[in-house]
Amino acid sequence: MHYLRLLIHFLQFLIFYLIQGKSIIPKVALIWQENQRYKRYFQQQNIKLHFNTHEKLFIRSMFLQNKKASRFFTMVTAGTILYKLKNAVKAFWATDQAQKKSGRPPLSKVIKEIIKNMKINNYLWGCPRISDELKKLSIDACPESVRRVITHYRKLGEIKPNLSWSKFIKAHWQSLFACDLFTVDLFGFKRFYVFFIIQLKSRKIVHFNVTQHPTISFLRNQFSHFENEYPKSHLIHDNSGELKWFPYEEYNINHKAITPYSPNMNAFAERFIRSIRQECLDWFIIFGEKQLRNILKEYMNYYNNYRPHQVIGKIPENLPPDKIGRIKKMPILWGLHNHYYRDVC
Repeated sequence: MHYLRLLIHFLQFLIFYLIQGKSIIPKVALIWQENQRYKRYFQQQNIKLHFNTHEKLFIRSMFLQNKKASRFFTMVTAGTILYKLKNAVKAFWATDQAQKKSGRPPLSKVIKEIIKNMKINNYLWGCPRISDELKKLSIDACPESVRRVITHYRKLGEIKPNLSWSKFIKAHWQSLFACDLFTVDLFGFKRFYVFFIIQLKSRKIVHFNVTQHPTISFLRNQFSHFENEYPKSHLIHDNSGELKWFPYEEYNINHKAITPYSPNMNAFAERFIRSIRQECLDWFIIFGEKQLRNILKEYMNYYNNYRPHQVIGKIPENLPPDKIGRIKKMPILWGLHNHYYRDVC
């Protein structure tokens, strides 16, 4: 098909070349050529068509045979030639300038990810500091380039502009604790108070005790024990009278009371109270203080050593999963819960 079309154009050129220049045939041929292109234009739903080589040769030959015939061909005008020339000049100089463009090469995606991670993990670092840290890794990035990368990721929401609560808390994990009191009603309408201190990083209950009268003197005994094991710690507590007015400074404890009527600000302690009620205390009828202490001791041991915690790795650190051995179970709280493990013996 391609060779046949080429042959037809060649024959047309040969015929029109033999005809004198004043003939009307070149005018008709150009009009016919224009008509065929318009038909294809409308058939292809207004898609712009470009002249191929054969069509250009044919149109050029008609112009040579009859110079006045160009007036009858409206698809190519003087404005079209100027437009093409301007675009060609613009493309030439744009390509030439792009090749001659000097300056730093653009940062790769890997380097951008490194800058993003540095900013996320070190929120106090500015652009010059990050640029200097990159030089230690043999990465050349000026502070202005670092600033553009950080601005880009901030617009995407991948870098937070300020210190988040999660970062603030994690920066104090090792020394951050929370304490609270909750009530347990015994059979016979006796009420006991359970005091506990929880470490936020490990979710472990580091200390607990039971009393009917949560006075300042009772808390002194609890915090003296806590001070010896965890000096210079930070403690979160609510605004109950005993905890609010306790002299923490005497025990070298940095304390912070939450906003009144905002239990969500002491969420770790509140979540533990919910867990111990739903998983333990709501399933027992307690008749005395000794029974209450035994139940609490059993549950605290289960909570600290065997119970999975979803937020901190799901299983306790001292219980790596065993891959071999026979599966056995150990009853917890007299069968209310069970601990499953593999016996390698």
